Amino acid sequence: MGQKNRSGRGRPRHETTSLLGQLIVTAMNLLGLSYKDVVRESERLARVNNNPDLRVGKSTLGNIISGNIRQPGTAKLDSLRIILNLSQTELDAASGLQPQRNLKEQLKTPRARTREISPDAVTRQRKVRVPIIRDNAKLENAQFLEGMLKEWADVDVEYLSSLYPPYLGYVVIGDQDTNAAPIAPPGSRVLVNKLLNKVLPAENVSFHERELFYMLTPRGPTCGYLEYAANDKIVLVPHPLSGNLREEFKREDVSIVGQVIGVLYPPD
Repeated sequence: MGQKNRSGRGRPRHETTSLLGQLIVTAMNLLGLSYKDVVRESERLARVNNNPDLRVGKSTLGNIISGNIRQPGTAKLDSLRIILNLSQTELDAASGLQPQRNLKEQLKTPRARTREISPDAVTRQRKVRVPIIRDNAKLENAQFLEGMLKEWADVDVEYLSSLYPPYLGYVVIGDQDTNAAPIAPPGSRVLVNKLLNKVLPAENVSFHERELFYMLTPRGPTCGYLEYAANDKIVLVPHPLSGNLREEFKREDVSIVGQVIGVLYPPD
C-alpha cells in the first residue's frame, strides 16, 4: 500500500533531496501556503515592483523544489525569500553558498515563524475542567462557587469548539518576531479578533493603550502597531523597547488580519 499523502490539497507534494527544495517545502508547510498561493503572491510582487523576473510560475516552483533547477535567478530567490519569510542566510546555505553549515539538521527543527494556527490544532486532544452546578442552586443569589457545585467534569475542548466565534484566530509569535516585544514577545500565543482591523489615530496614546495588530506584510506575518502616512502609505511601528525600526509600506501591500485581544505569555 502506498504511503498516504498527509498534505492538504494544493500543498507541496514533491519528493526532494535538494536542500533548497527542503527549505522551501518546510517554509510553505509552516505558513500553510499552497503552490497557487506562492505563485499568486509572486505575481503581486512582480506587479508592484514592476519586475516580471520576480514571478515564480507553478512549474518553476516545482522544478526548484525537486532540484531540477539548482540555481534559480536572483529575482526569483528574492521573491521566495519575501513570500516565505526566509533569511538570506538560510537561502545561501540551502543554495550551497555556505556548505559548512549543517542545513539538514536545521531543517529538522525549523525556526518557528509567526503564524496562525487552525482551531482544530488548538482544540485537538485538549481537556478543560467544567463546573457542574447542583440542580437546586439559586444562581440569582450571590454565593461562593463551591457551595453550588455538584462536581467537576473534564470535557474535551473539541466539543466546545463550536462555541468559538469564527472571527477569532489563534496566532503564535515566531522566534525572530520582536516587533511587539515586550507586550507580546517571541513565543507568545495571541488571540486575534478579525472583525477589529481599523487603524485609529494614536496621538497622546501610550503603547499599552494602542491597538496591537496581527498583519501580513511583504516581509512576512508579524504583530505590531500601525499608523497611516501620506502618499497612501502605512507604517509598521514596533514597540519602542523592541529595538526595531519603523517600516513603511504601500497600504495595498499590508493585510491587517485583526486586532490582538489576548496574550498568553511563553513559560519562563
